[in-house]
Amino acid sequence: MVKLERAAGASGVLGVGAIAAQYILVGLAAPAGEALSHDRTRWEWVTLLRMLGGLGLIWFTAGLATRLDRPGSRARNPAAIVYGAGVLWGFAWLLSALFNSAALLLANVYADPWRARFLGVLGVQSVLVLTPILSITFLSSTGAAVLASPTFPVRYAYMSLFGAACRIVLAIVDWYGTADLAMRIMDFTLIWVVVTGIHLLGATKPVA
Repeated sequence: MVKLERAAGASGVLGVGAIAAQYILVGLAAPAGEALSHDRTRWEWVTLLRMLGGLGLIWFTAGLATRLDRPGSRARNPAAIVYGAGVLWGFAWLLSALFNSAALLLANVYADPWRARFLGVLGVQSVLVLTPILSITFLSSTGAAVLASPTFPVRYAYMSLFGAACRIVLAIVDWYGTADLAMRIMDFTLIWVVVTGIHLLGATKPVA
């Protein structure tokens, strides 16, 4: 079980690295049909990195949920919610990769830049739209699980709950205000995954 948790921690860190790399490659804007044709190799790399990121997050979630739901733990229900939210977030990245791959196909094989642009926008926006609610659920459930059964330091539980509260505020401002904070929510959530992944990499036994 400890090996699973350590592998999950590494997967989380590598998954975040893959997601960050695809942002470095193409930035935040959705691709135009021409860009998908002229920079095809770059966008193919984006598809691969989003897939790796999604798979890394799913494996990370499996290890985290296992840690939270150790035998005798009182955190079974929150751990199940953690698992569901994390897997859905990973699948959101896989869906984003699928949209990007389909956009490449339309732009380069079917010469349909308008539909390619539409799918490219879906690829970018799908994760930005889904991340706030999934990350709030992910972090708050993790904090609740740790408080119910201390498989991590208690300060980590409070950090996760505080992070969830901050994301609620950012999400409200993003949805109803004039500021575009979706990427800030993404950044903070990815940082939380790295911090949690480092905790899992040092897994030995539940914290007493």
